[in-house]
Amino acid sequence: MKAFWCLFALGIFLQIPEGQAQCPPPFETFVLGGSGVEFCLYFDMEVKRDWHEGRTACQSLGSDLADLDYEDLHWQVISYIHKHQDMANEGFHIACTDEATEGEWLWTDGRQVDILSGHWYPGQPDGGRRENYGCLYPDVFMYNSCVTGQKLYTICMI
Repeated sequence: MKAFWCLFALGIFLQIPEGQAQCPPPFETFVLGGSGVEFCLYFDMEVKRDWHEGRTACQSLGSDLADLDYEDLHWQVISYIHKHQDMANEGFHIACTDEATEGEWLWTDGRQVDILSGHWYPGQPDGGRRENYGCLYPDVFMYNSCVTGQKLYTICMI
């Protein structure tokens, strides 16, 4: 209880707006335009990893790969990447895969990915059994099916 009051007092002292997500470093707050729901994202550009290694790195931070299937979150991520020159020419793993059943794309929480949505790059997903993991490629950063084992940076989400 003492810890609660300390954090409460710190919030008043720092004038943290009510309802504002307090993402732990190095995560940043992204707010959905329609609902105001907040997510914490971290663009892990320390080491390029394959999809499974990237997921493990996210999980070690108490998060998972980024599931961009929320209102305008994907469009915000694209805008964010384009504003950061060090990211603009890089690819990123995201939280979808058809590893379990070829052609059945799922988010890591088991929800189905809408492959007819406007979030996929034209002609994607493709590649059959060679490309089982979701990623974003420069310069448009739309969903792509990425080659198994490909080393990219990772977007983590809480």
